[in-house]
Amino acid sequence: MSALANSLLATLVVSAISLAGILFAFTRWTPRLEILSLSFAAGVLLASTFLKVLPEAARAGPDGSVFSACLVAMVAFFLLERYLHGFHEHEETHTVASRYLILVGDGLHNFIDGIAIAASFAVDPAVGVATTVAVAAHEIPQEVADYGVLVSGGFSKSMALTLNFLSSLAAVIGAASCFLFEAWLTAHLGWLLAATGGMFIYIAGSDLIPELHHARWRGSLLGVVPFLLGIVLVALLLALVPSGH
Repeated sequence: MSALANSLLATLVVSAISLAGILFAFTRWTPRLEILSLSFAAGVLLASTFLKVLPEAARAGPDGSVFSACLVAMVAFFLLERYLHGFHEHEETHTVASRYLILVGDGLHNFIDGIAIAASFAVDPAVGVATTVAVAAHEIPQEVADYGVLVSGGFSKSMALTLNFLSSLAAVIGAASCFLFEAWLTAHLGWLLAATGGMFIYIAGSDLIPELHHARWRGSLLGVVPFLLGIVLVALLLALVPSGH
């Protein structure tokens, strides 16, 4: 098979991981489970950003300009959320807006993963397989967390699974784009990664964590343990399965 065919097949497999939320599809969604899910999601997003996304961005764009991209992305999400809150002014919860933001941020993240997978297959099939396994391992907790945010934001379980899967297909687009626009993507990969990190920081800090502070169980460990678990899980996966790119 050609590098392009291998890349597209690999990204389709990785995209299927977005359906990991089906593990909770038959679980009754309660306020307690919602807080557990949001806490876990916040930990996963922050750990993924500071332990994986931003370090990769710094390596891809060593001139330091990537931090400007991170700031621009955070400002853009702030403005977008202001618009979304205005559009949904009858809703009180932060997660109504964050459900849209998570789709945008995760879509860009998946797009970049697709680029990484395609680039590795272009080098060597074995490197491509290793990168695909690494990306898949890192994506599992993230996709479960994203599913929880979407359901908490008001989407039905089936709609959350569908939207999460559609967002994950950005990896396929990223893989195809790598072969079509290789020079441009290579030159701007650091900016794209930094923008993804900025989006994830904003979602976790502006929407998810404030929701935990205002929850009925804010004085208990209910919102703390899953948060720390999300961080530890991502850190362990990154230590056990190197990124491969």
